[in-house]
Amino acid sequence: MKPGVLILFILLLCSCNKNKTSNTESNLTKTPNCIVNDQSDAIISKDDGDFKALKANTPVIIDGCGNDSIWNITNWYSMNYKWMGSDVDFADYHGKFKLAWDNNYLYVLVEIIDDYLNPTLENGLENYWKGDYVELFIDEDKSGGNHKLNHQAFAYHVSTEGHAIDKSANEKTIFLDDHINVKRIQEGHTYSWEMAIKLFDKTFDDNSTSNRPLKITNQKSIGFSIAYGDNDGKNSRENFMGSKRHHGTNNDDGYITADVFGSILFIE
Repeated sequence: MKPGVLILFILLLCSCNKNKTSNTESNLTKTPNCIVNDQSDAIISKDDGDFKALKANTPVIIDGCGNDSIWNITNWYSMNYKWMGSDVDFADYHGKFKLAWDNNYLYVLVEIIDDYLNPTLENGLENYWKGDYVELFIDEDKSGGNHKLNHQAFAYHVSTEGHAIDKSANEKTIFLDDHINVKRIQEGHTYSWEMAIKLFDKTFDDNSTSNRPLKITNQKSIGFSIAYGDNDGKNSRENFMGSKRHHGTNNDDGYITADVFGSILFIE
């Protein structure tokens, strides 16, 4: 081979290898987006807080991504009713959620836009409601009533650390982490919380190891509301945004009585 031809061949070979390496490196740095924050998605607001949950044919994988097929065919519901605090700008806070179920779990997918995430338990368990958290109000038999010192219903505070927190029958703040499996992920100022929730009835005993969750069936209805406590760096939550227009006196009766909850109807 002539020297000139050899040099040209080597240059072409190097060029091909360089392009091949660049493409490989590009593919390696690409990661799939878990959160698709599409503002064109329809979000349904329900003043009365009465929702429907569609049955999932296979268990939902709790990874925060919301990639399971059931989430592609379920509605986004709004959690932007102001319960406490001042009006908030869309960039500061905006919330929506989806619902699904199978015989073992209520599934909830929450997507929150929050310009500042404040850890729920930064100052300890006693301040669990002062940071950012998702709160789930659940009344398994939809019978209502006072639940402040019993488990007629639950008011789970789901923390940024993944704990499920409520009051015991003797009004101690306790972890109920076995009730809720949660995974939270972040992309920019958008946070996705994906949860699998076991349903317990009013016989739940804080001191027992034999509590058993109830099975969920088609057409079952439960008491339910969902809210978000937003703290932008102060000593307490600054806003409390919920899933229905009214939630009792000053919109702050949910931790006392299940009479103010909305509902979920489970359908196939």
